[in-house]
Amino acid sequence: MAIFLKKLTLISFSFLIFVFSFNLNAKKAAIVIDFDTSEVLFEINADTRNYPASLTKMMTIYIIFDYLKKGKLKNESLLSVSKKAASKQPSKLYLEPGSFIKVEDAILALIVKSANDVAAVVAENISGTEKAFSKLMTKYARDLGMNSTTFRNASGLHDRAQLTTARDMSTLSHSLIKNFPNKYKLFSRQKFTYAGKTYKTHNKLMLSYDGADGIKTGYIKASGFQLAFSAVRQNKRLVGVIFGGDSGSQRNKSLRIIMDKVFADLNIINKRSNETIIKKSKNLNNSYSIVVGTFKYKNNANKQLKLIRKKYPKTTDNKIEEIVLIKSGGKQLYESRFNNFSKKEAYQACKRLKKYKRDCFVRL
Repeated sequence: MAIFLKKLTLISFSFLIFVFSFNLNAKKAAIVIDFDTSEVLFEINADTRNYPASLTKMMTIYIIFDYLKKGKLKNESLLSVSKKAASKQPSKLYLEPGSFIKVEDAILALIVKSANDVAAVVAENISGTEKAFSKLMTKYARDLGMNSTTFRNASGLHDRAQLTTARDMSTLSHSLIKNFPNKYKLFSRQKFTYAGKTYKTHNKLMLSYDGADGIKTGYIKASGFQLAFSAVRQNKRLVGVIFGGDSGSQRNKSLRIIMDKVFADLNIINKRSNETIIKKSKNLNNSYSIVVGTFKYKNNANKQLKLIRKKYPKTTDNKIEEIVLIKSGGKQLYESRFNNFSKKEAYQACKRLKKYKRDCFVRL
């Protein structure tokens, strides 16, 4: 099984380029693990460090759950709101300094609203200061095996020293589900009401993905759009994490495709979209590429891809853009490729492009 999964990861590399639909860089990362075995079923840049954004709150929530389990907190416990905590930037509940919030409300505010002021309130009430709480968070991270994660605040607001990886966040997601199965169900909440106002979840993918039951979105400008996610189909739970989305909808679409592909590779199909998933799987198995240009500079190779896609949309629709570094005559050159063609499609595409005096040849 492990050998198969490693092969799956390698085979799926070009698939990921399609999923992200942009050039991969350090901020872009994804991982999917099998909850039961903790085996990695899919990964790219999983150990590249990035800012966790509001995924940070998963650790804040983890500590609350642990304190409830140990009797150090109760759901009815009142947490006091300091002026400093109330001043945190949005997203927030706009708590008033000197007021109080129940632990059970604080949990839902963190899960559904992703409230930064509430995260600071929790930190100060547990550890005295948010700085002290961040040290506690990091200690919890180490205890869970999150060796590439350092926390500097309870909310995920930008701090250059606050870093994590997609792999570590999958570990945290797994731990929340495994160690607090009953409390974890709160992550499926779609809305909650506080002080007469109703807040709806930021996790839009959870509302539409078959089998989804959590867990947390995140965004700051420095990190892009993040998502830790869990779904169960046919008693098989997968946990997925994606980093660096260009928008919330693009992030959701990318992770949806990744999760569907992994479920399909495990022969677990969403019955409601069986035909669609099978069709996508067949398309992803197409192994032919067309090369539409070779360039000295990567930027020129990228421009060529954009030009060909713009001028010949029928030829390149649903095809994977890729820039590949090759060696020719002792020189390093960049090939502009479109992938995901069948053999017949590839030769037809080149024939069509050559008709318009465009360079094109087929690669397997």
